Amino acid sequence: MRGHPTLTAVAATAALLACASCSGTSEHAPSAHTPATATTRTTTASAGPLALTRGQGFDRTGAFTSLMTCDDPRDYSPGLNFANVPTGTRELALTMVDLDNHKIHWLQLGIPPSAHGISAHRLLPGAREALNDFGEATYDGPCPPHGKTHRYQLTLYALHKPIPTSFDGSTPPTRTLQEIKQRAFASAVLVIPYTRH
Repeated sequence: MRGHPTLTAVAATAALLACASCSGTSEHAPSAHTPATATTRTTTASAGPLALTRGQGFDRTGAFTSLMTCDDPRDYSPGLNFANVPTGTRELALTMVDLDNHKIHWLQLGIPPSAHGISAHRLLPGAREALNDFGEATYDGPCPPHGKTHRYQLTLYALHKPIPTSFDGSTPPTRTLQEIKQRAFASAVLVIPYTRH
């Protein structure tokens, strides 16, 4: 995520994403991707299990579009939808980890439990991004070697206790991730592929 745009820029981004999804000009052919998979885990009763689903930034196969990756200089963070946030959630957190090299690409904290999702390239009021494995407190999109497909695990966590503000752009990513997991009592997972040509 390279900064946060004005409302005009957000509208332009939404229009660009909509165009990309209908024209196919910024996405790979379906055959180029491994099928995307999704699973959910929860340990609390609610209207249903905590759910995390794709919003803006994914193609028809469910894989990342290039706009959300290092292959585009904008490298926007994706839009995501949340559902069935459990009662008792004090805060939501989002993470993205490359399952093939175990790099942490994204750590987002302080998401309000009332949120129904996030828009592409935008932080909700109160949310913040923590340091990732690329030395930045931001989103760094998928960037596998050319000709390779990597799988990226996006996880939404429901936390029973907020993450302290001391976890920020200087905290080691593995420590932040560990703290998130320790405070989580429900989670939902999406595994998304990206093939770099």
